[in-house]
Amino acid sequence: MNNNEQLTTKVDKFIVFKIDDYLLALPMSDVLKVVNFPSISNLGAMGLVQLGRHTIRVLDLHEQSLTADVSPLANNPPFLVIIRNAQGELCAIAVDNTPNLIELPLEMMRTLPQSSSQSSILEMVSHAAVLSEEEVTTTIFLLDVKRLVSY
Repeated sequence: MNNNEQLTTKVDKFIVFKIDDYLLALPMSDVLKVVNFPSISNLGAMGLVQLGRHTIRVLDLHEQSLTADVSPLANNPPFLVIIRNAQGELCAIAVDNTPNLIELPLEMMRTLPQSSSQSSILEMVSHAAVLSEEEVTTTIFLLDVKRLVSY
């Protein structure tokens, strides 16, 4: 690749986190904030959390996975990724480990067909990026916020 081609390669920043066996990503532009999960209140049983003056719906993607035994909301996961849904309301995704900020070339993103899979997580995914480094291949699934908050 020559220098001119390198300059035209567009990259975007993504917040990447693991839910069960999936590496999921959201464009940085869709993420408002990543915060420590506040202590569980009586709202936690209803899938809600109080952050400051906001009551926020918590999306538990672990429930949507075929491999989930117990919902981590019951175990108080350490982080929330705060986003806005299509109606502008705040929502949060509960994650077990610190999300990472990565840059990916947009040309690596491949559109996925709408899934009819039994795993609802795949129904919320619009694109995938396959990264190969030495002998390790990693697939990162890009969540579609419109699909994500409609489940």
